[in-house]
Amino acid sequence: MKKRSQIKDEFKWDLSHIYADEKDLLSDIEKLKSYPEKIASYKGKLKKADKCLEFFELSGEISKLNERISVYLLLKLSEDLSNTKYLELESVVSAIDKKIAVASAFEESELLSCGEKYLKKLMNNPKFELYKLSLDNFLRNKDHVLSEKEEELLSKAGRSLGGFSDVFDNLDNLDLKFEDAKDSKGKKHEVNQHNYSELLESSDRELRKNALISYNKGYHSMSNTISANYISSVEGDWFVADAYHFDSVLESSLFGGNIPKEVYEKLLSNVSDNVLLVHKFYSLKKKALGFKDFYFYDRIVPITKNSRKYNYNTSCKHVLSAMSVLGDDYVEHLKEAFDNRWIDVYPCEKKESGGFCCSVFEPHPYVLLNTVDDSRSIYTLAHELGHAMHGKLSAETQPYEHYDHTIFLAEIASTVNEVLLFKYLYKNAKTNQEKLAHLEKYISNIIATIFVQTLYSEFEFYAHTLVEKGEPISKDLLNAKYKELTQRYYGKGVKLLKEDVGEGWMRIPHFYRSYYVYKYATGMISAINFARKIYLGEDGVVEKYLNFLKAGSSDYSINILKNAGVDLTTDEPYKVMSDELKWALKEMEKLLK
Repeated sequence: MKKRSQIKDEFKWDLSHIYADEKDLLSDIEKLKSYPEKIASYKGKLKKADKCLEFFELSGEISKLNERISVYLLLKLSEDLSNTKYLELESVVSAIDKKIAVASAFEESELLSCGEKYLKKLMNNPKFELYKLSLDNFLRNKDHVLSEKEEELLSKAGRSLGGFSDVFDNLDNLDLKFEDAKDSKGKKHEVNQHNYSELLESSDRELRKNALISYNKGYHSMSNTISANYISSVEGDWFVADAYHFDSVLESSLFGGNIPKEVYEKLLSNVSDNVLLVHKFYSLKKKALGFKDFYFYDRIVPITKNSRKYNYNTSCKHVLSAMSVLGDDYVEHLKEAFDNRWIDVYPCEKKESGGFCCSVFEPHPYVLLNTVDDSRSIYTLAHELGHAMHGKLSAETQPYEHYDHTIFLAEIASTVNEVLLFKYLYKNAKTNQEKLAHLEKYISNIIATIFVQTLYSEFEFYAHTLVEKGEPISKDLLNAKYKELTQRYYGKGVKLLKEDVGEGWMRIPHFYRSYYVYKYATGMISAINFARKIYLGEDGVVEKYLNFLKAGSSDYSINILKNAGVDLTTDEPYKVMSDELKWALKEMEKLLK
């Protein structure tokens, strides 16, 4: 692998846009150190409107400076994970952040003690226009605020209640061991967390089967510990939700983003109603692969591989062409990202793996890639640039306080770009095999992101409901439910191994963040709605979508989506999604004939 110094500057991001001189970075860190004392000086003063406004403005100033420093340090560390200089600076900034959090802890309780009438008065004051949504959130939260002593007690308990995820991570990454898997020729292959998916894509069916058996055995060997840890985590979720006077963990989880419960209910009911489309996909795969029986370990082996290579410059041209349906302004922003070195393109020694986009209000977002010139890399490029355009257009339109979008909306723009790129590449593919490779990837992504994540959502709703109702919960009950859900979502045409007792849920780290995974599903459903309508040329959709990108967090997420034409409290977005999947399956059927 190349050293960073061997990569041309044009393929490396330019962080001098954030700090041209690192003396300025150190100066800003020193400035940050002064803020805990400044913010603490407002304690007891928020009942005066002018002081309250000063406090909000100071909080924004701190957040903006903190973002600039933190993003720069993150990006420098991503270039070289072993760089002790930036690790030490990151530790310094983290310590300052904790002091700022402690110093500003009085904010919520003090504002609420001022009374609802006072907060509504501030909301109607034009000077507080930027903070209207924050004030509304304080009012929404008034029935869920505890006394100072109760908050202190829960804060101390939180250190223990938050440890279940760490326990799982240590088990999953350090303690779990897997047996080697033999292929059809008797050769042994190591099985680990990094290569498991790759083994399941192998053309050697015996290897796929033995890799799955090895993986299942590994989790089974830790099943009592993992199940006890997860059950304790669910009980902890309910303890906290109940303490804050919520009727359920689901209600508590949705409350922060003001997401209506109907969104979750519509997701579960509509996706479950469309599982026959998943069954059809695997039926088509079974026929295409020529298998008499189709097993769980056959799910992700590709029907055909897309061997076409896309070098980085070609990928950029394809992405520009695919996104041209979004208009000239969007394309010009993409060109700016390419030409002004927002992107760190190639892998090198000690560089962070994978890909991500890091938004910063000023000067612009940054994108990390590890391009290897294959079909996966071109989709990653489009995906991360979707995040970048969301951040950039929002920052150009909104003030700092409203520019950063919520987690609920986070994956929509990136997935819209992926869908539009698929449509472009599919239309321009030169062979049926190339078309089939793009199509299979697209359908598989829909299933993994919408249907599988909804399966997970049903499972965690079941687990939390048992605890909330005071009913028995055990490893056996959880396994039985997960096995039932797996068979229902994948269909009877996908056979489970006789050794499968339903322990697949044990490998999902997101279950330790209650009611998180559903956002992947709603995000892709929203993205398909936008992309399908844009590609089909429906009137006004591009303008609505661009306004969505520019909205940031200027309103509650559900309202931003509704204004853009996607109402997740209704059945309509799910119909659009199922129509898209039906179209894709019909195309696959034609190609396979």
